[in-house]
Amino acid sequence: MAVLVIADHDGSAVRDTTNKTVTAALALSSDVDVLVVGAGAQAAADAAAKIAGVRTVLLADSAALGHQLAEAVSATVVGLAGGYDAVLSPATTDGKNFMPRIAAQLDVAPISDIVEVV
Repeated sequence: MAVLVIADHDGSAVRDTTNKTVTAALALSSDVDVLVVGAGAQAAADAAAKIAGVRTVLLADSAALGHQLAEAVSATVVGLAGGYDAVLSPATTDGKNFMPRIAAQLDVAPISDIVEVV
């Protein structure tokens, strides 16, 4: 089972919410990849590569992704989702904006605000 985690970042570093989401993903699978979406986000991708347990970091770097708009982020994620059994994102404002759109485009029901994976 492969899991894709969409990173929460500020362009130069990943936020702690990403680390917590990776920890939850590792409870599901040892095959955890992180997707960093944004403009000029190479430093954030480099930081994501240092998170323990992350297999691969994918970087979608484009000016169109700079503001994390749901339309642009969802198109990127949906294009990658076929290789994954689950897509996770921190329960942030951005995550709560694009995850419902991603779920609808993948024709799956989202599960939100997860507190713990057991």
